[in-house]
Amino acid sequence: MSISQRLSNHFSACRLISLAKLKAASEILNKDSNGPYLIMQHGYEPGDASMRAGDYLLGRSGAWLGTHWFIRMPVQDRRKEFLFGTVAEVMELMETLTSKVSVISTKPDNVREDGPVDEELQKAIEGK
Repeated sequence: MSISQRLSNHFSACRLISLAKLKAASEILNKDSNGPYLIMQHGYEPGDASMRAGDYLLGRSGAWLGTHWFIRMPVQDRRKEFLFGTVAEVMELMETLTSKVSVISTKPDNVREDGPVDEELQKAIEGK
C-alpha cells in the first residue's frame, strides 16, 4: 500500500499529459508540437480525513476536478477549461497559483452522472 499525497499546487506534484496522439488533437488550435496537454495529479483533497486518493485535473480557473467528472463533461466545456495548447500556457497558470488548493468536490452542473464517458480520453489519462 502506498501513501497518497495531499493535492498541491506545486508544479513538482503535477504530471503533464500530452494528448497529441488523440484523434481530436488536430481540432485544437494554437498548440505546440506535443500539445494539447492536461495537468494531472494523484492525491487526496485537503481536509479529507479519509485521505481517499484519486486523479485530478487542473483547470484554467486554478481549481482541481476529479477525472471521473472530467471525462463526462461536454467536449467544449472540457476543452475551454482543462486543455492547454502549449507548455507555455501551463507554466503561466502554474506561476499564478497560490499554496491554497481549490477543489471542485461536487458534480459540476454541466455534467450528467450517467453521461457518456470519453473512452479514448480516459485511456490517455490512465496512460494506456
